[in-house]
Amino acid sequence: MFSIVIPVYNEEDSLNELVERIEKATKDLHQPYEIVFINDGSTDKSQEVIDRLASMHNNIGSITFRKNFGKSAALSAGFKHVKYDIIFTMDADLQDDPVEIPRFLAEIENGYDLVTGWKENRLDPKEKTIPSKLFNAMTSKMSGLKLNDYNCGFKCYKREVLEEIDLYGELHRFVPFLAHKKGFKVKEIPVLHHERKHGVSKFGLERYARGFFDLLTVVFITNYINRPMHLFGGIGSLFFIAGLVIFSYLFFGRWIFGESIGASPLFSIAIFLIGSGVQIFIIGMLSELIVHNKEREKKKSYSIKTMNIENR
Repeated sequence: MFSIVIPVYNEEDSLNELVERIEKATKDLHQPYEIVFINDGSTDKSQEVIDRLASMHNNIGSITFRKNFGKSAALSAGFKHVKYDIIFTMDADLQDDPVEIPRFLAEIENGYDLVTGWKENRLDPKEKTIPSKLFNAMTSKMSGLKLNDYNCGFKCYKREVLEEIDLYGELHRFVPFLAHKKGFKVKEIPVLHHERKHGVSKFGLERYARGFFDLLTVVFITNYINRPMHLFGGIGSLFFIAGLVIFSYLFFGRWIFGESIGASPLFSIAIFLIGSGVQIFIIGMLSELIVHNKEREKKKSYSIKTMNIENR
C-alpha cells in the first residue's frame, strides 16, 4: 500500500497520460494505492482535469492551494493528508516514469527508509544540466551525503522519515540529507528520464541561487542548531587570533624598536579583527543561552528508531 503525492502547477496536458502510466506500471503489484494531486495555484485547466480524474477513479484525491506557494509547501500538505505509510513523490510533467515504482518499493523492502532517484541520462538542455551538476557536487561536498541528483523529485519515503522533517522554502530537495542526519538509511537509484512533452519548466537558474542559501541553512540547522558555539566560537576565535597575531607583529616587531604603529593600516585591521572576534564569540554565547532555554515543546533534535522500556 502506498501513496503518490504529485505537485501540479499548470500541467493540464500531462495529467491524463500520467494517471494512465501509473495505472499501467502498478497493475501487477496487486496492492492498493492512492494518488494525491496538489494543485499549487495553477492558472490553466489543471483543476478541471484533476476533478474529472477524481470522478473516474476512487483512489484519486486533490488538495488545492489558493495561490502558488511553491513545491515544498505542496509536498508538505500532501504528506500530512495521505493515508498510507509508504509515500512517493513525483513530478506531473511526465519526465518521471512510473515504471520505476516497483524498484523503489523493492529498496524500501530491503530496509531503506528513503529511496531517491537519479536521472542518470537526463534529457534536459545543457543550461539546466550543467548548473545542476555543479549544484549536486557542491551539495554533496558540504552536506557529507554524496548523491548524484539532489534535484530529482522522484522519491519514496517511509512515513516516519517525513514526520521528523519540516519542509519550507526550497528544502524539499534536501530531504535525503536531512533524513541522513537523523540516522535514516538513504539509497539512490538511477531512474528513467524523459523529455518534457507539454508546457514549460517552472524553474529557472534562480532556483540554484535560492538552493545555495537553503543549503547553508540546512548545514547550519543540522550541524549547529543545538550547539551554535561550535560555529560562532570557531569563527570568532579565528578572527581574534588573526588580529592578535597582527597586533603582536606591530608591537614586538616595530613599536619596541621605536617605530610608530598608530599610523599603520595593519593597526586598524588588527583592532577590527580582534573586536569582531569578541563580538562573534559573544553572539555564540548568547545563542547557546537561547538554545538551552528554548521551550521544551519544540521538536526534538534526535531520532529514535526503536524503544523498549516496558520491563524497566
